[in-house]
Amino acid sequence: MGILEIIGLITVLIITLIIIATLTLLIVGYVLIKKNKILFPKLALFLLDNFYSILLRLFLFIGSEETFYRIGIEFYNKYYEDKFKSTNKKILILPHCLRDAKCPAKLSPNGIECVMCGKCVIGEILKRAKSLGYEVYIVPGSTFLKRILKNDSGVFGVACYKDLFYGMNYLSRKSIPMQGQPLLKDGCLNTIVDVDELLNRLENLR
Repeated sequence: MGILEIIGLITVLIITLIIIATLTLLIVGYVLIKKNKILFPKLALFLLDNFYSILLRLFLFIGSEETFYRIGIEFYNKYYEDKFKSTNKKILILPHCLRDAKCPAKLSPNGIECVMCGKCVIGEILKRAKSLGYEVYIVPGSTFLKRILKNDSGVFGVACYKDLFYGMNYLSRKSIPMQGQPLLKDGCLNTIVDVDELLNRLENLR
C-alpha cells in the first residue's frame, strides 16, 4: 500500500470518527435536554449558533430536518430561560398566519393591528400577554422582527419549526435572550398554536 493510499485511508477514518462522535453528541445532548440538562452548554451554544448547517447535514443521517429544528429550539429555550426571565422588557412575536382568512385587521408600521374581532385566537393571546407586561407584535415577515428588536429586551416567538429555529439562532448570535413555541399546524393561513401552553409559559417566564 502506497503512502498516498495510507494517507487517504487515515483521512477517511478520521472523518468517519468525527461524524460518529458528532452524531453521538447530538443524541446524548438531546436526551440530556429532555432531562433538563445541557452537555457543555457554552460549547453547544457556539456550535449551534455558528455551525448549524453542518450539524443539520450530519443529523440527517439519523433523523429528520424537523427533529433537528425541534432539538435546536428546545436547547435555546433551556439555555436562555433564566436570561429571558431576567429581562426588563419582554416582547411576544406572533405570526400573521394565525389570523382568520377573513381577518379585518390592517397592516401598520408595527405589524398587523388586531381589532379584537374574535375570529381567531390572536385577540385572546394579545389581551392576556399584555396583561402580563409583554409587548405584542403580529408580524408578516422577518424584516419586522429586526425593526423592533432592542438589546435590553427578551423575545418570545411563535412560528413553524424551521422559521422559529432560524429566528432563535439569529437572536442568539445577537446575544438577545429568547424563548420559542412551535405551531401545532403550520402553513400560510389558519395555522394553530397550543394557546393554553403558550399562555402558561408566558406567565411562568415573567
